[in-house]
Amino acid sequence: MLDELIIAEKPSSARKIAQALAESRVKTRKYGRVPYFEIERKGKKIVVVGAAGHLFGVAEKKKVAFNHYPVFEVEWKPLYAISRSASYTKDYINLIRKLSKDAKEIIIATDYDIEGEAIGYNILRFICNRKNAKRMLFSALTKEDLVKAYENAKSTILKGLAEAGVTRHILDYFWGINVSRALMSSVKKAGRHYILSSGRVQGPALRIVYERELEIRDFVPTPYWKLSIVVDGINAEYEKGKIESEDEGKKLKEIVSRQKTCVVEDVSEKTYKHNPPAPFNLNDLQSEAYALFKLTPKQTQEIAQKLYEMSLISYPRTSSQKLPRTIDFRNIMGKLAKSEPYKKIAGTLLQKRMLIPAEGKKEDEAHPAIHPTGELPNGLSRNEARVYDLIVRRFLSCFMEPAEKKTVKAVFNASGIKFVATGTTTLKEGWYEAYKPYLRIRDTELPQFRVGELRNIERVKLEKKMTSPPERYTPASLVREMEKRNLGTKATRAEIVQSLYDRGYIKGRKIEITPLGEMVVKVLMDNAEKIVDEKLTREFEEKLEKIAKDAVESEDVIEEAKESLTVVLEEFKNRESKVGSMLLNSIQETEKMNNVVGKCECGGNLIIKKSKNGKRFVSCDTYPKCRKIYPLPSKGKVEATGKVCEECGTPIVKIIMRNKKPWLLCLDPECKKKKANTQARS
Repeated sequence: MLDELIIAEKPSSARKIAQALAESRVKTRKYGRVPYFEIERKGKKIVVVGAAGHLFGVAEKKKVAFNHYPVFEVEWKPLYAISRSASYTKDYINLIRKLSKDAKEIIIATDYDIEGEAIGYNILRFICNRKNAKRMLFSALTKEDLVKAYENAKSTILKGLAEAGVTRHILDYFWGINVSRALMSSVKKAGRHYILSSGRVQGPALRIVYERELEIRDFVPTPYWKLSIVVDGINAEYEKGKIESEDEGKKLKEIVSRQKTCVVEDVSEKTYKHNPPAPFNLNDLQSEAYALFKLTPKQTQEIAQKLYEMSLISYPRTSSQKLPRTIDFRNIMGKLAKSEPYKKIAGTLLQKRMLIPAEGKKEDEAHPAIHPTGELPNGLSRNEARVYDLIVRRFLSCFMEPAEKKTVKAVFNASGIKFVATGTTTLKEGWYEAYKPYLRIRDTELPQFRVGELRNIERVKLEKKMTSPPERYTPASLVREMEKRNLGTKATRAEIVQSLYDRGYIKGRKIEITPLGEMVVKVLMDNAEKIVDEKLTREFEEKLEKIAKDAVESEDVIEEAKESLTVVLEEFKNRESKVGSMLLNSIQETEKMNNVVGKCECGGNLIIKKSKNGKRFVSCDTYPKCRKIYPLPSKGKVEATGKVCEECGTPIVKIIMRNKKPWLLCLDPECKKKKANTQARS
């Protein structure tokens, strides 16, 4: 008989918990391929087992035709019963069921967030057949944190948070299956089967991109002019900034050009402090990692999760910018001081009498801001090491002194027309010292100017400029925008953006909406606007937060969702034929656009195609007028590069294969340069 069964979210977390709590050797057992761990603590026999994340999912109670919607008769089922690819979860379920039968007490130790609570709750009710259990709450997988969480375990699971979690899954399923079926059923009526999807958050997110696209298209650039002079190699700008008309600019330039010198009218200095940044929350980390390393938000989230599971950082899915005083900062600094890159800075900070971090305004009830645990890494990949270093340096920066800067402003007068030059210098590095690898500090020191002296005008410049359209979203800025509008959660936003790419609705690092993405959002706006209405999505997010706080009932929110969707989808059904033909045209246009790899010598487009036996090749879209054909490798993603071969002028494509470095390929197999390279290798 077991005294306690501790259920973690993953086997890696289970191992960490077992190692932290064990008073003697940890015994590793296996059930099939699933490990579990036997330990003893204070005379208690304890088993720690990990799940595989979610072991249950929402599914239809009864399978119906794909064009049948709305579907609201759903139930929770084991993932292996929903998808063949989840067959591995069966062993996890069987093992936990077997162990729970012999356990006097169960402790849920999944991640402390809405998803973790839902995972634990489903395991408890569907596998263990129990209504309640103790709950371990922790923000890091270090020995200290885990022992503290075990010894201070809550007497009950967080029922409100669990209900919010399972309700979120049901709402997302309602939106996902019904809206996706409506779209696919429409295309089917137009004569084609094609996988399309939208969802409770995906639709509004796509609409954000679409509306920015319209702003860019509708933007009409207007000209303006900038006047400046060069004095002692320093550029001084016209005091009033933009000049609206060319005539005005020319008049001003003519007046200034008559002068060989200008008078230094004023010189002023100002010193100010640049305070340390707030510690990272998930969205801030995703933005910074994208700006510095071009890692997508999803990549950063996955890396941060790995670092957490290695006990190197605290729980990453947090919205907090605060570091509570309950964290042992001095202990963390002491451990970091043993690592060469941080030795000097951490050692200096340890000499401080008090360690008080800079903080931001955002809070998270469950977790602090992301911070290192002090555990030192070993064997990290390049990107893991970069993200880890970024987190450590941000953490150290929070405890350092502000940087001190000085700005010098010089005003020059040429025939009554004033120009301003500004220089900035760093007087004291402060926190810059820790964060220096990730800062772009450009100090520009002005020469020593004295009021009243004459200076030579070396050059007068009048430049025509054009106003710029709004910037396109990047994956990171789109995640930030979703956070600002309260769409999705800190854990799901990156996944939603990635799903828009995967469905072919958006493309590029500077995000452009594809014809298909544009048509999907337009169709939904015209025929089922509530589905892409961020206001409705936000209202349900707020209701989920109220469920978590036991302020509203889950059943009431689910019924309200059913009513909203039923009205919208009935209207959509009446317009399926019209919608289908519109979507089909966009699908064909998007496919053509995505498959173009370059220009043919005849002027047509070279497009990726497939033969009847499945072999890929590139041919001209003017066939049969032009019969140009090039073979392609049988495997790997093919991307256009916009480049042509220097030897033969044929387009070059990039071949991307899993676990291999991408390589460039000239399409022409008869290219002399390619043949020469092949002969040299042989």
